Amino acid sequence: MQIMGGISYTAVYPIERLLRDGRLSMIWTGSNEIMNLLIQHEYYKELSAKAGPARDMEQDAVTPDEEEKHYG
Repeated sequence: MQIMGGISYTAVYPIERLLRDGRLSMIWTGSNEIMNLLIQHEYYKELSAKAGPARDMEQDAVTPDEEEKHYG
């Protein structure tokens, strides 16, 4: 738009419509940051649903199993 100057703000060239529609699309679908957060949240939910049995590392540090102790 800046290359074409003020004429690009009129309906003479299709660049005006493309920029207007592109901005409308971003407003309609939500900001990029919000969409990224939603996608990350859904991806995390999928991964956590498929996750197998995992050890609780913090609990292991507090109360280690006797057979895992290799020191005095």
